[in-house]
Amino acid sequence: MTDAATSGVAKTVAPSSPGTGILLDLAGVTKAYPGVVALSEVDFSVARGEVHVLLGENGAGKSTLIKIIAGAEHMESGEYRLDGASVVRSTPARIRAIGISVIYQELSLIRTMDVASNIFLGRPKIWEHGLIRPLRLLDKKGMEAFCRNLFAELNIDIDPRSRVGELSVSEMQLIEIARAVAFQSRVILMDEPTTSIGLEEKARLFNLIEELKSRGIGVVYVSHVLEDCLKIGDRITILRDGKRVTTLRRGEPTVNELVQLMTGRTFSERYPRIESRPGEIVLEVRGLSQAGRFHGVSFDVRAGEIVGFWGLVGAGRTDVMETVFGLNAADSGEIRAFGKPVAIRTPRDAIRKGISLLTEDRKNYGILPAMSVWENILITVVNFRLGDLARTLRRVGGLLRISAARKAAKDFVRELNVRATSVDLPIAGLSGGNQQKALFARALSAGSQIIILDEPTKGVDAGAKVEIYRVLQSLVERGIAVIVVSSELPEILAVSNRVFVMKAGALTATLERDTATDEQLMHFATA
Repeated sequence: MTDAATSGVAKTVAPSSPGTGILLDLAGVTKAYPGVVALSEVDFSVARGEVHVLLGENGAGKSTLIKIIAGAEHMESGEYRLDGASVVRSTPARIRAIGISVIYQELSLIRTMDVASNIFLGRPKIWEHGLIRPLRLLDKKGMEAFCRNLFAELNIDIDPRSRVGELSVSEMQLIEIARAVAFQSRVILMDEPTTSIGLEEKARLFNLIEELKSRGIGVVYVSHVLEDCLKIGDRITILRDGKRVTTLRRGEPTVNELVQLMTGRTFSERYPRIESRPGEIVLEVRGLSQAGRFHGVSFDVRAGEIVGFWGLVGAGRTDVMETVFGLNAADSGEIRAFGKPVAIRTPRDAIRKGISLLTEDRKNYGILPAMSVWENILITVVNFRLGDLARTLRRVGGLLRISAARKAAKDFVRELNVRATSVDLPIAGLSGGNQQKALFARALSAGSQIIILDEPTKGVDAGAKVEIYRVLQSLVERGIAVIVVSSELPEILAVSNRVFVMKAGALTATLERDTATDEQLMHFATA
């Protein structure tokens, strides 16, 4: 084992005085695509030991700016400097080599490999650390020792021999950050780092960010969670329509002021209260259990009502909903829909009984990215031949009437205000909020009267959230029963008539919205 592998990694980052001196400096950055100016004369900088938050609605220019910094796109005009030196002819590999790392929302780790291998993956620096044995064989023990020293310095408790696929999302994020630190990154860009993690994991991430600041590393932080941005950011820059609106320092703005600056509109409430008039019980769940996941779960939902499920990550909320929808099999318990016992063994069974689920993982399990907007909206109807709409869309012999299908999809797009230039374009080209509204349209096209929403506003900006809440209001006005699983306390209290709290696979409380408080929900989720 080499000295380089065992001597620690403190040398890999040269500490400097936090908050002093500009590391990354972009001035007058402009970038246009056919028919669209993505960025116009944008200034952005990051100092040593600083967290600079980048905010804006979808389409504001954040992604384009990040791609330019990462070398994946080239600006048409402007200045790009790192530590005072001009950056020209940038490529992703060159940008990494000069000390800028990007941690995307979709993590780049290879899940079938172990942690140590991922730390060194694609990094020529492995030669400099002397971790190549004769015949060019990797020194696995040396790599693992290097990682242990690195993790110890960053207070990361992960075994370098673990397979990445067995780790949680938050642990994978820590590995991505450790990889950037190990190879002398001076600036680290984090794109939506808290989207799929809970409160404890978020606290651990924020502690690690503070450690990065103490080492003089500059952090660019992109998130839709405005409370987090106010907590973690030293400065906040807001983009709107490709232009920099303003840059504010810690303590200057409030959440509501950020919303107004991002959207150009004023919302009386970030989380508008949804009003409903519950009718008859349409879904009853009694004593539902699944070994190792949840036990004895009982609840009901009424027509025209929204019930919320809240709890910390791992509480079992999603497991329960996936079982109700037929993705998992229950060991015991009963489900009744519209007053009758139902056997739901598959999602097809659930859909035929009038139950739809909009998954938390919209990208991988919700949309069909290569298919058009209209195909995504109507795929359930076309495959399952549900109700009058399915009959309308088919000719004699079962052939699909494309013109009728496109017209039906356009009606849903108009009704739910899905912003799509054409229903024929791939749904992957829509923003997250508009993809979510298209999935609402899919549930409505299937005639669902019970809709389960798992993290319905995850990964969407402030303006899109308000539009989704308007869709929820329209659903309950139709008499549709809605179940919302959400990790956002203000959201769950605003939209729900009743809130069910879960902890460790069990229901611990049922609270009425008018009397429920943040403190109560947290108490029943943790005590």
